[in-house]
Amino acid sequence: MTDMMSDRLDGRVALVTGSTRGIGRAIAERLAAVGAIVIVHGRSADSCAEVASQIPDAIPVPGELDSADAGDRLVADVLEAAGRIDIVVNNAGVALDNFITGVTDERWEDTLVANLTAPFAIIRAATRAFKTQGTGGVIINLTSTSGERGNAGQSAYAASKGGLHAVTQTAARELGRFGVRVNSISPMAATTMNGLVDPDRRAAIAKSLPLGKVADPSHVAEAVAFLVSDRARVITGELIHVDAGFHLS
Repeated sequence: MTDMMSDRLDGRVALVTGSTRGIGRAIAERLAAVGAIVIVHGRSADSCAEVASQIPDAIPVPGELDSADAGDRLVADVLEAAGRIDIVVNNAGVALDNFITGVTDERWEDTLVANLTAPFAIIRAATRAFKTQGTGGVIINLTSTSGERGNAGQSAYAASKGGLHAVTQTAARELGRFGVRVNSISPMAATTMNGLVDPDRRAAIAKSLPLGKVADPSHVAEAVAFLVSDRARVITGELIHVDAGFHLS
């Protein structure tokens, strides 16, 4: 096997937003296992430091993602802490569910800023760094089936996630000439956020899925590790579902 086909990420700096728990933490741990220098990100500096201490060569970089400026600052902080950036995984997000008549302007704005505006700013800032470095880069955006077909009670969330995949496809078209690949992953994995860590709820959902089981964060992490590796070097602009077939229902 040649180096071009390696799944190793030795020396590459990977920013994983929202990586102190759940899917984000699983992604951070998996990328570190194949040699990446992982940037552990979250709101709490203490949580970032604690998780980073448990992952080899990880660097804690806390910060809010409540504006485009915050996205810009996060990438600047990563460059200051690690000297470069090679991989971005936009995992952090919020789901402030409510029916349309209950979605206030504030709730709408908060959802779109966290799930779309800040990730876009991170992509924009990281792209500038990729171009300066001249070594290309990889961006993974975590989206949702709600962004593909909508979901009752999730108008803001669906709009934000659908918009994020639109950014994925546009960025893939624009950035390929700079050696930058951009893909989306749509997960449905057992996390505290969706309540699927509860055994009874998990079993009930599993019965409705084509594979008869619910994905774990580790499954999402494996997909990310593949897409950011050289094994996926000609894959860009894709949307990959890691959901045990949930998107087929």
